[in-house]
Amino acid sequence: AIRLNWHSICMHSLALEDSIMSNGITLAGTIVSISAGVPATYTEVGFEALTYTVVGEVSNLGDTGRTYEDVSYNTLGERGTVHLKGTYDEPETTFEMIADRADAGQVLVKAASQSDADYAFKVAYQNGDVDYFQGKVFSFVTVGGEANTVRTVSANIRIDRQGVVEVLA
Repeated sequence: AIRLNWHSICMHSLALEDSIMSNGITLAGTIVSISAGVPATYTEVGFEALTYTVVGEVSNLGDTGRTYEDVSYNTLGERGTVHLKGTYDEPETTFEMIADRADAGQVLVKAASQSDADYAFKVAYQNGDVDYFQGKVFSFVTVGGEANTVRTVSANIRIDRQGVVEVLA
């Protein structure tokens, strides 16, 4: 017979918690950059060959990641709906920034919003991982607020259909 007491169960549980390490990171320390060029190849090497300008005072990053359309249909012989994956779209992502009209990166993002050209973006995380993508900047707007609000701007970027190139540290 196995005899367990509350103390031995708690100590075993604590030992398990200590042995489980998290690979999670925060976005603190993330650096966002923009390039007026686009990569010759849509690969890590292509993106790394570009020259980037850091976008200063980025305070919030939007979502990235491919989303597929749900193509569904029903047949008379079955009650259940059939779901298929249809076409995909890369989302519109948003960069929120503390407004700094003298910041070279913000100036370039604003110029990109007035152009039909694609621009390349680099998001470097604090652990050394990097996300690269290219896209069109669809807007660059000043965000309103009340007396105790920091003046901010927001840029919406439509990511190219080729998606995000993820590079591990």
